[in-house]
Formats: sequence, structure tokens, C-alpha cells
Amino acid sequence: MSQVIAPDPQVTCPQTAVLERIPLLQKVTFSVGVSTENVAVGFLTGALWMPYFNIGLGISPTLLGIVLMILLIWNAFIDPFVGNISDNARTRWGRRKPFLIAGAILTACVYPLFWNMPATLGEFPRILYLIGVGIVFFTCFSLWAMPYYALQLELTPNYDERTRLASWMTFFGKVSALLGSWLLAFLTGSWFINPATGKGDIVIGMKTACWIIAGLILVCGLLPAFFVKERHFESENSLKPREPLWQSIRESASCKPLWSLIGITFLMVFGSVAVTGLGQYVGIYYLFHGDLAAAAVVSGWKGSVIVVTGILLIPAWSWLAVRFDKRNVLFCMIGFTLVGHVMGYFFLDPANPYLTLIPGVFESSAISAVWLLIPSMKADTADYDELQTGRRREGSLNAFFSWFFKASLSCATGASGLLLELSGFSVKHAEQVDGVISRMIGIYILFPAVLWALALLLTYWYPLDRAGMAEIRSRLEARRGVV
Repeated sequence: MSQVIAPDPQVTCPQTAVLERIPLLQKVTFSVGVSTENVAVGFLTGALWMPYFNIGLGISPTLLGIVLMILLIWNAFIDPFVGNISDNARTRWGRRKPFLIAGAILTACVYPLFWNMPATLGEFPRILYLIGVGIVFFTCFSLWAMPYYALQLELTPNYDERTRLASWMTFFGKVSALLGSWLLAFLTGSWFINPATGKGDIVIGMKTACWIIAGLILVCGLLPAFFVKERHFESENSLKPREPLWQSIRESASCKPLWSLIGITFLMVFGSVAVTGLGQYVGIYYLFHGDLAAAAVVSGWKGSVIVVTGILLIPAWSWLAVRFDKRNVLFCMIGFTLVGHVMGYFFLDPANPYLTLIPGVFESSAISAVWLLIPSMKADTADYDELQTGRRREGSLNAFFSWFFKASLSCATGASGLLLELSGFSVKHAEQVDGVISRMIGIYILFPAVLWALALLLTYWYPLDRAGMAEIRSRLEARRGVV
């Protein structure tokens, strides 16, 4: 930024500051909505995909990784279309709400189809079935997700209130993540015994639990549509011309601060998700010698440590972001995660498997970085973009960001199966052959560490700070007034 222009007095007066606050009911009901993504997609791609379809049904991990990669590529492909349609929507109910309602209902209806695959299908027909159901599912989810995250970017113009909103979203996201961390232990517990083996069976458990999860998707997805008011629709966007898709993509690609956030998020997510399967399998086959149920309990406790630590640190991270600026705190959070993850190597001990809970304290900051500060900073880029284009394009910007976020997920999930295969792992052996476990551990520790170090560099170069945003806001309100 060049010379900093003094903010408009209206921006800082107490009356305006109150108007920029999001009402508590709206803040809470909107934030509950973030659980929709965790429950619908996070559980599916993280906790359940490999254990259910590989260990439960015996499908090749490489094929499962390819299928999930295809589905996430499709999801990334469809997002820009939905984001652009949402920005251009002109309905009596607003730009976002019709999509939120339709998307939540359709996603909840399709979800159980994953877990009720016909038992007579062979492996190749099963793969085709998963691809077909997955394409429909992720299309329905995009109808909900793109308008939801676009709505987040327009709820307040206040630099710090955006972080407070993200704090609430992070809280509810972590609560749903806590449920997810225990999901595998629940599904393999005594409630779902397989009569043939006398042990808990994830396939039997998920055929029941999928209906409960579908209900959660429906409730959490509908709350933002019913209780949250769109800020910009009536005052500005309803009167503006529609933006063609390719123009939307071109303008989003010219938003330089958005590219910084894309790079940081891509590296953080890729590094984490690509070794999620390895982390699970190291616990199952190194710490517990193939005992899935026992490993799931420790995994549940580790997830709880990550979530509880993350929840307890939300006020601290938020305060630090206000006191020392978002970029500086994000840098510290990524560094904290990197150091803790590398330290985790020294806590992998089959004699004391609960030592793996200690790195969870550090890993909590990675999740908080992605959910707490990146969304708040993304809302800042919407102001920067408006200054360049003269339009509020939250849906298009979020879809462009989401495309790369989904690309990181698709690449990482494809890589997860490949990394597992490269380690030499075989599901046929409860005790893996010599060298396999050490390769699994080495990849699990080093792969994300390198990517997260690169994310630190991008964070250091991120251009928008508090002073820059004050200048941008002052120029915007001088041009189009206070919204």
C-alpha cells in the first residue's frame, strides 16, 4: 500500500461500531452451519473413507484414493459455477438463502447412499457406484457450501468482527470435529457386533449411523438460511448487472492477496490430509499391531485433545490477532504446528501409545489457522477485490479459493493411497513386514513438515495488514457509502 488514508470518522464512531457487530443469534446460527461441512464431507473423506471401504469392504486403497481424488476434482470443478450463479441470483429471498435450503436438503438425502451399497457388487462395479453417488453428493453439497462461505464474507465490514465471527465458526467446527474423532471408536464398539467375528464391525455400524449423520447435515445446513440476514443484497447487488462466469474467473485470478491465502491453505491442507491415512495406519499397525478398535480409542482421545486444546485457545488466538495482526499470528500458528508435528516422532511408542496425545496440543493450531484466521483474511480480500472491480463478488472469490482448496484435497487424497502403497503396506498382514513401518513413520513425519515450512514463507509475504485494510475501507466508503 502507498500512503495510508485516514479512515472515515463514521467507521470508528461507537454507533457505527455497534452496527457492524453481527447480532449474537445470527452469529451463533451461522457458525453452527460450519458443522455441515465437517459432518458431510469431513467425516466421509477423513475418518471413514479408508477404514470403511478398505478395511471394512476390502477395496484397494489405491483405487479408493483415485476415486476420492476424482470426486474432489469434480467438486472443485463445479464450485466456480455455483459461486457465480449465487452472486448473480436475484430472488425475493436473496442471493444465498435459496441455495442454502436446497443444498442442505439434497445433501442429506444423498448421503446414506454411500453406506448402503448393494452387497452383490464386485470391486469394479463398487468403484463405479462410489463415483456415481459421489458426483451427485458433491454437486448437492456445493449448492450449499459456496453460498454459505460467500455469505460469511459479507456479514460485516469490520476488520476485527470478521475474526470474532470466525472464532465462533471455529468453535462449532471443533465441536463437530470432536464428534468425528470418536466416530470410528463408536462404529467399531460393542453396539455394532458382527456375529461372525464377535467384534465391532464398522460396516454394520455405519449402515445405522449414516441416517443420524444425514439428520445432522439437514439441521446444521438449514439454520443459516432461516436466521441470518444478507448484508449487501438489498443495498447494492440487486441493482447491478450479472457477471459472466469467465469474467468472474479472470477477475478472481487477478486478486493478488487471494493467491497468498490459496498458497498457504493448499500447502497446509495437502501436508495434513495426504498423511491422514498413514497416521491412522501407523496407530493401527505400529502402536496396536493391527487392532483397529484399540487404535480407534487412542485416535478418539487424540482428536479430543486437538479439539479441546483448540477450543481453549480460540480466545487467545483471537485476542492475539487483534493485538498483533492476523498475519503475524497466522505465522506463529503454522510454526507451532510444524514444531509439534516433528516432535511427534519421539512420542511414537507402542509401550505408551497415549504419548501420541502430546503432539495433538500442537496440531490444534493448524486446524485453528485454517478455520479461524484464513476465513477472516479471505473476507478482507473481498474488500480489496471490490476496490479493484467495483462489485461485491463474495461467491466468485470464495469459489475460486475453494477450487484450489478442493484441488489440494483431491491431490492429497490421491497421494494418501499412493503414499500408503509406497510404504509397502498390505492390509493382508496384521503384522507388517520389516521396513514397512519405518517407511510409514518417515513419510508421515517428513512429508507435511516440508510443505508447512513453505506455507510459513507465504505467510510472511502476505500483503494485507490492518493499516492497509483501513485505507481500502476508507476508499470504498468514500466511493459507495457505508453498508
